[in-house]
Amino acid sequence: MSISRLFVSRKNETHIRSLYPGSESDRRIRIFGKEKACIFAVIMTLTMIISIPVFVADHNRLSRPVGSLRRNEFGEGVRSVTLKARSSNGYEEKLRVDVEERMYTEQEISEFSKKLDDVLWKEILGDNEDPENVMYDLDLKRSIYGYPFDITWKSDKPLILSSKGVINTDRLSEEDPEDKGMEIRLTASLKYRDHSEDKYSYVILRKRKKGPEEDAKELIEESVKKANELTKTGSDQILPDHVEGYSVRFYDASFNRGWAAVFFGLAAAMLIMTAKDRKIEDEARKRREQMDRDHPGILNQYILYYMAGMNPRAIWTNICKRYEESLKIPGSSRRYAYDEMQTALKKMDEGCSELRAYDEFAQRCDNVRYRSFISFVKQAVEKGNDGLYEILYEEMDKAQREKNNRIKMEASEAETKLLLPMFMMLAVVLVVVMVPAFIGLNS
Repeated sequence: MSISRLFVSRKNETHIRSLYPGSESDRRIRIFGKEKACIFAVIMTLTMIISIPVFVADHNRLSRPVGSLRRNEFGEGVRSVTLKARSSNGYEEKLRVDVEERMYTEQEISEFSKKLDDVLWKEILGDNEDPENVMYDLDLKRSIYGYPFDITWKSDKPLILSSKGVINTDRLSEEDPEDKGMEIRLTASLKYRDHSEDKYSYVILRKRKKGPEEDAKELIEESVKKANELTKTGSDQILPDHVEGYSVRFYDASFNRGWAAVFFGLAAAMLIMTAKDRKIEDEARKRREQMDRDHPGILNQYILYYMAGMNPRAIWTNICKRYEESLKIPGSSRRYAYDEMQTALKKMDEGCSELRAYDEFAQRCDNVRYRSFISFVKQAVEKGNDGLYEILYEEMDKAQREKNNRIKMEASEAETKLLLPMFMMLAVVLVVVMVPAFIGLNS
């Protein structure tokens, strides 16, 4: 068995044999299997091409000892890192290290404080244009991005301007009825660890015009903590290289991203192959439905020619000729049942016996209705036309009833599909009727 056949399931094979009966089916199955095998091979080749450099890069990164861990700047929080500790005495285990934020020196804090003067009093204005015309609530921030200070605020007139920056407009109107402007002193208390200082500024409130809106393992962890304390003011947290006389190396224990590339490649291949299986299944379903719809028409033609006194072979030939002529009409399309009838006629012309050609036709159609139809045709060939008219008429009546039932079923399905558009139209009508009514009531 070839590798391509591994990609063709029994269900796929059944569908293909129904779409392409006879010797053609084996060739179509091989083509279908080769197409899926090629799709899978191409996707997996591309996946390997993409994933190999990722595997190599991550392998080099994960096998390289880590000597330091980058600290987050102030406000970025503690960063957790999973490391693999391996010592010369044979110890090897994963451990989780919490990398704390970087601590700043007094000199750095002083520089931050000086720079803050330029932005602090602008940041708190909110919707106000300048501190001399404050009409809206101030945005008294508890921290400024890029600066390591916790800020608390005080106002010398807390009944008018609270520590959260909210203006009591009623009290302001009482205290300043002529809107000359009320000067208020703001105090910003900055704090960073043991460092604290106050900054002062004044704002002038005016009446609002508009309103807006964390044995070996313990030793290593202890050593990591001690190293953290010693290097708090540095840009990186330095990791220890010796613990209790043993050398220690740390390695990045994160996931190798090459596996993610492989996973997505496999998922893509499976999705595409599933779509291809679904396509062949849909084609087989459409074939069955089309043959069911054409059955009453074929049976009706056969009865008409039979009443004209033709023999089965001549009737078969005339139905095929009418089908060939209908294909010349613009917009017409090929029909599976008639194509199978033409195949049967071609076999008869090539010397195949009439009965055998009919049997192969029924086998290719693989449909109860056509098997029943062929049994009547064979009866006419073997025993003549005696009593065949009544049987064919009953079969035609049965086929017509089935056609009517199928039409009713399709109509009910169409009604169900139309429910959503109908509800949408109802919603539009309600909006058109109700909105003007509400507008009229409000006016």
